[in-house]
Amino acid sequence: MEIDEQIARNHEKVLGRLLALSDGIFAFAITLLIINVALPEGITREALPQALIDLWPKYVAFSISFFVIGLYWIVHVRQFRTIVRYTSGLIWLNLVFLLFIVAIPFTTSVISSFQETVTVSIYAANMSLAVYTAALIWIYATHKHRLVNERLGREQVRRGIILNLIAPVIFTLSIGIAYINADAATYI
Repeated sequence: MEIDEQIARNHEKVLGRLLALSDGIFAFAITLLIINVALPEGITREALPQALIDLWPKYVAFSISFFVIGLYWIVHVRQFRTIVRYTSGLIWLNLVFLLFIVAIPFTTSVISSFQETVTVSIYAANMSLAVYTAALIWIYATHKHRLVNERLGREQVRRGIILNLIAPVIFTLSIGIAYINADAATYI
């Protein structure tokens, strides 16, 4: 029994480190978003009100991405509330997920500067890939209760998969819509 307890403590310790890294990356990504919202160089006091108004696309992109990253963090927290063990596969999937989270400030900067088909597609692809990866983490961890608490019910597992796939499907659809109407895709 002592060996089982030691293994459980080791899993808890590694999962704690994984979550600490993840939380740090989420905090860093969400903080970097605001850097894109900057006044032009050499702005005069007289031009300030108009310059602030002209930044509205950046405010919108910042706000949307802020709440999307926040939503992804909430999804991550909820997933890892039930994950009690880890494997190398889980760690790698989590790193891939974090890769897409770290890219959000860049894709937000691009879409806030140029609302065109390609920029909307890049932003939507980044968002889609992040949540598809979150769904993969959930599927991987819950498959045959591999890494989750054994008391987790099938309905909870199924609901988690469905909820994890709603956002990326919408973002994926917006990529196609971008080629018809970039503005409509931006708001989707």
